[in-house]
Amino acid sequence: MRKRVPCTRRHFTLGLAAAGALSLPESWPLVSEPAVAAEVTMPPVAPVEPKIFKKFGRKRRDNYDWLRDRSDPRVITYLHAENAYADARLQPIRPLIDELAAELKTRAVEQYASVPAVLNGYVYQRRFAKGAQYPLVARRKAGAAGEESAEEVVLDVATLAAAAHGQQYRLGAWAVSPDNARVAFAVDFTGGREFHIFVRTIATGAVEREGIAGAAANIVFAADSETLFYVRNEPGNLRSYQVWRHRIGSDVEHDVLVYEESDPTFSVSIYLSKSRKLILMDLDSERTSELRYLPADEPTGEFKMMEPRRRGLIYEVDHAGDRFFIRTNLDAPDFRLMTAPQANPGAAHWREIIAQQPGRYLSHFEAFETFVAVDVEDESGVAVRVLRLADAREIPVPRPAAIGVASTSFANDNEANIDAAATVLRFRFSGPLQPPSIYDLDVTTGALTLRRQDPAIGWFDPGRYRLDRISSTAPDGEAVPVTIVCRKDLRRSGDNPALIVGYGAYGLSLRPTFTSSVFSLIDRGFVYAIAHVRGGHEKGERWYEEGRMLNKRNTFLDFIAATEGLIDHGYADRHRVFAQGESAGGLLMGAIANLRPDLYAGIVAEAPFVDVITTMSDEAMPLTTLEYDEWGNPDVKREYDYMLSYSPYDNVGHEDYPAMFVTAGFYDTQVTYAEPAKWVARLRASKTNGSDLLFKTDMESGHSGRSGRLGSVEESAEIMGWLIAHARDGRLR
Repeated sequence: MRKRVPCTRRHFTLGLAAAGALSLPESWPLVSEPAVAAEVTMPPVAPVEPKIFKKFGRKRRDNYDWLRDRSDPRVITYLHAENAYADARLQPIRPLIDELAAELKTRAVEQYASVPAVLNGYVYQRRFAKGAQYPLVARRKAGAAGEESAEEVVLDVATLAAAAHGQQYRLGAWAVSPDNARVAFAVDFTGGREFHIFVRTIATGAVEREGIAGAAANIVFAADSETLFYVRNEPGNLRSYQVWRHRIGSDVEHDVLVYEESDPTFSVSIYLSKSRKLILMDLDSERTSELRYLPADEPTGEFKMMEPRRRGLIYEVDHAGDRFFIRTNLDAPDFRLMTAPQANPGAAHWREIIAQQPGRYLSHFEAFETFVAVDVEDESGVAVRVLRLADAREIPVPRPAAIGVASTSFANDNEANIDAAATVLRFRFSGPLQPPSIYDLDVTTGALTLRRQDPAIGWFDPGRYRLDRISSTAPDGEAVPVTIVCRKDLRRSGDNPALIVGYGAYGLSLRPTFTSSVFSLIDRGFVYAIAHVRGGHEKGERWYEEGRMLNKRNTFLDFIAATEGLIDHGYADRHRVFAQGESAGGLLMGAIANLRPDLYAGIVAEAPFVDVITTMSDEAMPLTTLEYDEWGNPDVKREYDYMLSYSPYDNVGHEDYPAMFVTAGFYDTQVTYAEPAKWVARLRASKTNGSDLLFKTDMESGHSGRSGRLGSVEESAEIMGWLIAHARDGRLR
């Protein structure tokens, strides 16, 4: 299924730019680093400029709203001052940070090559050379066994990035034309998710800037190889709201507007069906969706609607063979899979082929001409089911471990499961103690072939570690699963430092997969725990519903219960428990800091969504209107009051807070730098103890951090060094 991942205040993801000058938005100043001060001993103090907001007869005072104005020179000065202070505080542990960074780089895959995938007569592969930050995408003509053909470069991202002379080079979608002559690709130069679209002639290597800016990441060629469909973002906003048709080589002024979404709670995306016969336009909000389709060989035709949007109906679509496949929550909260004839694809003609399993969430599907595969999620991870279409027989799919994630979904859509006529399903598996592996399952014979193992198997010995699962009880009696990893020989009952991580939003589960970096903590005595709190899909749609909107507090109370369970079961020293979360998980960190500051020795909040009321009250900000169904609409008094009751920024109190390490990206448009900046300023002015409070803003990155394969190594090493130092001494020396 070729459906884009919506932009939300959620997760982090690597990078691109191309020839031609780049102009940043005028309101985004250049932010070169100042001269390094000789010594920084005191934290910066943000000026207080009271601003009163009135709503529903209530007054809300904000002393630091001025930090939202990135054109104010004081903002840059303040962020640099915070960075200098954080660097000074980290200086005593710099040898440890350098040691960790070297360790992370050593464990990173020096050379990498994806498993080859066949598309339209060519075999494609993505490779990283030794020491490379960016990949090379190459192809050969598919031929008879043993035949060799000359390799062609589709995209040399490293060369393109070097030519751009930029700090950020983030590749969005890329698509090869049906005649195999060109590749279109989208580039984000700042990390702000505003893309430029380019077209490269593969035979000559010439790259043309098509003049398309302000675009979303996804692009689709029509069957004529001359027509390109793309999506534009609403000016000043991340909402993707228009679909345009462009003729390759023509002036962008002649492009045709195909569709505009007027509802500010909906966004639009486009993708090519698995059959490559249809261009699919997906219109969706958090809780409602609609799909329209167009034959790829009729690029100037009209998109037809499959099923009109109606509140609460969610459906996602692909096409293979001569029929549609539909994943939907229609009469199935945990989703089921349906088919429909191409001639009459409306809901009245949907026929069930895979029923819902209550408590197990059908999260993804891949449709082929002769079979379908679905990813089904529960609290142990994700399993794959395969159904043969001819006789509805289920084909067993081995699962290498009881806890872990087996999935047919790949981050790069061009790498796997792209041929509708295939009789082989590619899936990957990763578990807390199983480095990622890629398998091919022959659905005709049932034969399973291991195609690739992560090089981590070269340094990682699973026999040294212990994987446990416990259940903690939330205040309302709900059982909260917690996944735990520790070193067998370093665990001492009730005496280990522990790091517990959480997310709990958008229905995105914090899945139990292999994360190589955490072993740098585990090998130094930490217990690592994942709290599967409400707001994800670990126990089906109910688990999500009970962690969103007016149930959001369950997410925070679940995490606190998981932390207490970790201590009560003897996995952690109650005085050395640390918590970490990013983006919407950063909201979780801010909430637990206010609710139970006594429970944590330290908290790491990365790009935290902490200024909930201000952000959700500003319709001009990216993502706000798209997320009313996740957090609430501030124009509805009950929802406003509820959000205000937990918003971390608005609930900072005069009390002792744990040590904190907070991060931001200056070009982040999903959670702006101002949210953590304001939060830190208020914490500095309000907290009653001398605990560590570090705030670092990457002045060259966006929500996903720095581009390049090793872009996040330094930040990760600093955070881990900070955690180790606090676990060891309770402070930085």
